[in-house]
Amino acid sequence: MKKFCFILIVILLLVLACARKEEKLAGEQGGTMVIGTTDLPTTISPLAPSMFGSNEILDLLFMHLHRIDSETGKMKPELAASWELSEDLTSITYYLRRDVKWWDGEPVTAEDVYYTYEKMVDPKTNYPNIAKFRFVKKVELVGTYAIKFTFDRVYADLLTDSDIMAVPKHVVEKSGDTFGENPIGNGPYKIDKWTYGSELILVANDTYYRGKPPLDEIHIRYYSDMNNMIEDFASGDLDLVLNITSTAAKDLEKNENIAIDSKPGNTYTYIGWNLNHPFLDDKDIRIALSMAINTNKILDEVFGGMGVISLGPLPQSSWGYNENIVPIEYNLSKAKEILKDKGFGDRNRNRILDKGGREFVLNIVTNIENPTRVAILDYITKDLTALGIRVRTRTLNTASFIDIIIKREFDGFIMGWSVGEKIDPTIYWNSDPTKGLFNFVSYENIKVDSLMDVGAAMLSRKKAKEIWNEFQKIIYEDQPYTFLAVSNNISACYKRIRGVAKGIALASVYTYWIPEAEQRVAIALVLLAEDTISPGVEPGEITEKPPEVVKPEELLEAAVKKDTTSAADTIEEVTPVPLVPPRPSVITRATPIKQVVPKYPESALAVSATGRVVVRVLVGTDGKVKATTLLSSLGNPACEAAALAAAKQWEFKPATKDGEPFEQKITIPFDFKPPR
Repeated sequence: MKKFCFILIVILLLVLACARKEEKLAGEQGGTMVIGTTDLPTTISPLAPSMFGSNEILDLLFMHLHRIDSETGKMKPELAASWELSEDLTSITYYLRRDVKWWDGEPVTAEDVYYTYEKMVDPKTNYPNIAKFRFVKKVELVGTYAIKFTFDRVYADLLTDSDIMAVPKHVVEKSGDTFGENPIGNGPYKIDKWTYGSELILVANDTYYRGKPPLDEIHIRYYSDMNNMIEDFASGDLDLVLNITSTAAKDLEKNENIAIDSKPGNTYTYIGWNLNHPFLDDKDIRIALSMAINTNKILDEVFGGMGVISLGPLPQSSWGYNENIVPIEYNLSKAKEILKDKGFGDRNRNRILDKGGREFVLNIVTNIENPTRVAILDYITKDLTALGIRVRTRTLNTASFIDIIIKREFDGFIMGWSVGEKIDPTIYWNSDPTKGLFNFVSYENIKVDSLMDVGAAMLSRKKAKEIWNEFQKIIYEDQPYTFLAVSNNISACYKRIRGVAKGIALASVYTYWIPEAEQRVAIALVLLAEDTISPGVEPGEITEKPPEVVKPEELLEAAVKKDTTSAADTIEEVTPVPLVPPRPSVITRATPIKQVVPKYPESALAVSATGRVVVRVLVGTDGKVKATTLLSSLGNPACEAAALAAAKQWEFKPATKDGEPFEQKITIPFDFKPPR
């Protein structure tokens, strides 16, 4: 009885805590932040989140029912003003804020949350995270701003699994499957312009419930080449860069104006072994392979020492991590002894071990688009060759790489898995092929299957940690993978950016700000030198999707999305997407070679006119401006005239289409502020 009363007290305190009024966003208003990233989604919707790429962009555009506070690590209210649990702890009722609106002005209600849940569990949606609802018994509307989730059991992740990032029912009903291409959200920022595969421009949401975010605009630029991104950042064209390499970080930290943020990562890189191989089905042999691979050297020389050695399927940043795992130390001599005890020897004296008339040959593959994995493959080849194994390597394009993995036509492959706040590794390790869709190594362990089932449904996180510790221990001892390293998540920004003391994260950018004196200069050109950008795009428009290079994780994600509605289908049925679809023409943007900045008009001083004037220019085949059009204004005629006059003087390197010059419309924003 005392224990039950204690639980009720905890619940009461939780409800009272989450009902506190949300603080307004702090920081100086104004300015634009330009962010570089190598991971920009091609669809933006809570109904279609990426399983392997970053979903943090959603946090800038949509609100969760609640969120994890970055400072305390505790759950805080967001769309839900408060919530309460039933006495038997099997249901949660959320009470929504009444002051939240969609970007189109419509109120956000419990009906939107209910509709989102219904869409997520609808087989037609192919929602990739549908497993989070497996313990949900029913969901009920209990008021215009109240919704109740009932579960068939009591377990630790009730709040996590019921947390829904809602979509607007009235919009999705009309747009259907295309919602992710032109979304309407309710978060701190909204989409102003989206050039697929190039740039996403966000503007502050004036009606955000915590007040207008500090930054007026956030420009998120996509780079397919990390080196190009780092060059632009070093030259000052970018304010902040995400997920950079350790090599880049070490070069950038020499600049005293740049701050490097390196925090423990959640992705472990590994070699997956095909356990159907006649030699690799023996655990001792797999241990010998791992013992012969110098993971410390890989960590130091490939990852620049910015990370840790991986000790199993849970990274050190996970709450379920087992701190008592004893690592397999690099010991080439001992590895050779193990293989000798297993009957291997160099009988024909060609420096390759053999057994039963068969040489020890391993075919190891990875995807060529990932230079880190290619470098790791080189290190592994040298180490295993020293052990007496013939290694045949293949660096394949992504589509071919995934095709080989799905068909199990490998002896080993190099890839990486990420682990989130909620631990549920069923998809990677379950023996049942309808559950372990990514169990490409054919690992089978009934005890591991049982531990995953129990751990996912455990009420006490303390007891759940014991389960996951045992799970990690067994996997590491079996070595179906050679676990290599967990690299740090490394980002960088210029020190003029404020609000990053707790670390850099795209999801937190809405809280960042820049002192007025250090904000970007008053002129910025909204164009990118990419050959796939469509000409004549106006503000607020979303360009047509260009062909794209598909990453391994995206192909696997497509496989899972196809399989989320039927346990009978398996991943083998998925046909890989062609790597680069053919495109009809190559377009290059007009790029400025002469830029004129308008002077602040003296007549505007009387009213201290401040704001942006947007001018659209028609660039001719000779690079000269043929025409100018005023698209938007701050309402001051003098500023408008100055902007138009300046735009007419711009000169460009002409745009080309399949190598031939052609006319193109370019949009130029001019920002006006009174001189100091």
